Amino acid sequence: NTQYVHLFMPIKYSVLLIGEVIFGIAYYQSLLSSTAWIIAASLWMVFVIIAPDMYLQAKIKARVHRVSTQMPYLLDLMAVCVQTGMTVEASLSYLAKEMEGFNKDLTQVLTKMNERSRMVGLEKSLEEMYVEIPSNEMRSFVMTLTQSMHYGSSIYSVLTTLASDIREVQMLELEERIGKLAAKMSVPLIVFIMIPIVILIAAPGVMRLMLNA
Repeated sequence: NTQYVHLFMPIKYSVLLIGEVIFGIAYYQSLLSSTAWIIAASLWMVFVIIAPDMYLQAKIKARVHRVSTQMPYLLDLMAVCVQTGMTVEASLSYLAKEMEGFNKDLTQVLTKMNERSRMVGLEKSLEEMYVEIPSNEMRSFVMTLTQSMHYGSSIYSVLTTLASDIREVQMLELEERIGKLAAKMSVPLIVFIMIPIVILIAAPGVMRLMLNA
């Protein structure tokens, strides 16, 4: 929620300062040794500085992924709207409302883009949308609409082709993940199954040798 983004840094460093004060009080009241105080204060500083940024990066990455995976559906719906005679701006505004129950992240992006397009124009708002969602799918979408506005080419066939291409790429990425899954599963297979079996087979013979020795 960008409404509270200006509070992020003050809250972050306020929590850091409060934690350091608490550790300092504990040290002066002899609850912590000097070594424990230095270690605790250092770990708290590292945690407060790094952990929130890592969490936000993970949330951003997940949001970009959710929006990118739904781009083919947006392109198909937009192509249908354009084919019925709606303009690009009207179709984007219409879909921003209709997709609210389907994908809230994509609805938020489209709503923000429509609001910005009224102020700075559609082309500039598309560029800002790509900055917010930096994915290959969004880049293709932005380039397609930009070229259509510049050269006045028919956009229906381009949108349907782009949606098909994105689905094909996503399917290839899924197949690649499935292919890597077999290699990843071999590690727990060796550690938790193969090694215990070897130990169970070899243990009786080793025990007999130890007894005979």
